[in-house]
Amino acid sequence: MNAAITESDRKDARVLTIGELINQEVAQYAALAVFRALDSDQIPIDRFPVFFREQAMATRTFQDFIWASTDMPHDHPLASFAKSHRRVDSGHYKWAEHDLKAMGMPAMTIDDFFSLEALPTRIQLARILAIFYDATPEVRMVVLACLEAAGGVTLGALHGYAERHGLVKSLHYLGDAHMRVEARQLIAIENVIEEVLASKDEGLARIVRTTFDALTRMFEEGSARLWQLQPGEVR
Repeated sequence: MNAAITESDRKDARVLTIGELINQEVAQYAALAVFRALDSDQIPIDRFPVFFREQAMATRTFQDFIWASTDMPHDHPLASFAKSHRRVDSGHYKWAEHDLKAMGMPAMTIDDFFSLEALPTRIQLARILAIFYDATPEVRMVVLACLEAAGGVTLGALHGYAERHGLVKSLHYLGDAHMRVEARQLIAIENVIEEVLASKDEGLARIVRTTFDALTRMFEEGSARLWQLQPGEVR
């Protein structure tokens, strides 16, 4: 066996910056079967609203993510940006409820939000929400960066599917305007925490991995339950 260490080995073994790690996790997230199935139109149109209904439930907790990630002391250097982001990114759960109605689905009820069937989704959402307890502003912004980066994949797949099936003109959460908002938000976050993204802090790296692990499990379990779609099944 050749024990020589190649340049490629050295590159693979090096510690990634937080920004590089987020990019790596996003690429793996985008390759999930659920998003490939949406991108290749393998989901029957009559099954799409059922999946989006659970997404609308999750969006309520995502509102908590936005509030928690932007909650910081008023005199902190990131406070002004956080306040601005919170103002732009709040209330989108109402857009999701609008989209359900536009798809001919009934409004969400309290029983829908707390259904036993959707408990696995809520558990993964709770894993992310728990990160914010006693978190520093830098940790909050890193989680926000992860969520916005993952959201670009999630919303992109859902929006693309809705657009190809002639739904998008009547939608808000999956509409063109929301897509433009999310694209601007991610760029703004990357610019304001540039130094944090350049760090190699292992504590922050664990936060990134936990966030993406929770999102991955949430979407894989949800698609398996609602679409009977298993990891790696999509052609």
